[in-house]
Amino acid sequence: MSLGDAEIVIIGGGAVGLGVAYELARAGKKDMLVIEREYDLGRATTSQGAGLAGQVRSSVERTRLAMHSVATFSELEKDPDARPEWHPVGSLRIAETSERVEEFSRLEATAARAGLEATRIGREEASRLWPAMDFTRARAIIWCPTDGYMNPTSVVKCYEHQCRKMGVRFAVSTALEGIIVRDGRVEGLETSRGTLRCRYAVNAAGAHAYHVAKLVGLELPIVPVRHEYFVTVRLDGIHPGLPCFRLPDAGLYGRPSGDGLLLGGW
Repeated sequence: MSLGDAEIVIIGGGAVGLGVAYELARAGKKDMLVIEREYDLGRATTSQGAGLAGQVRSSVERTRLAMHSVATFSELEKDPDARPEWHPVGSLRIAETSERVEEFSRLEATAARAGLEATRIGREEASRLWPAMDFTRARAIIWCPTDGYMNPTSVVKCYEHQCRKMGVRFAVSTALEGIIVRDGRVEGLETSRGTLRCRYAVNAAGAHAYHVAKLVGLELPIVPVRHEYFVTVRLDGIHPGLPCFRLPDAGLYGRPSGDGLLLGGW
């Protein structure tokens, strides 16, 4: 079956690619095709995501982008047919060194400029929010009540549901093989299912974005890295309503996963 031409082709059917498709469709772009080389959407990087949505960032622009994501998840959660499984439980960011305390002051100032509620709280308040955690070594704690976590796979399915209603087309098991460029503009794509014409191509290929960019002579300064997290068995005192948390001095993050914990490092 022919893929058909499209004004916009999004290369990569993960959470980012479908998020782009969703926003463009909402902005009125209807002639759009998402291609994914796996047999289903969200099978690569997205399927391994931990699902945290933290809005406290080092720049105003990144903070506002994260705020937009949270607002989107909150809105999508209202659809009874396909939800992102959004849990607005808040988050705790915990500093254990004086250098990190200074960084937290800068993060708070950035959050304030972006219009994000992110406040410094004491150990007693943190213990009330997370009774099972020992905050003895905490030297500063930032509480962001609108942070949370979602299911990355459900986010993709939710985006797909909304996009299909707005006329976006999808092609899985479709590998990109080449990009046709003329006079500095993209004119089409060569895929494992044939050649198609397009006016715009969006590179949302995640860990493979570097290779997609190389097809048109661009050098993307990205390097894929391996990452691991694990989910514990059921633990006393743990429930889905507990906040997410980050301990940057230990390179550790975590969130509830049912009655257990999802824990990972960076």
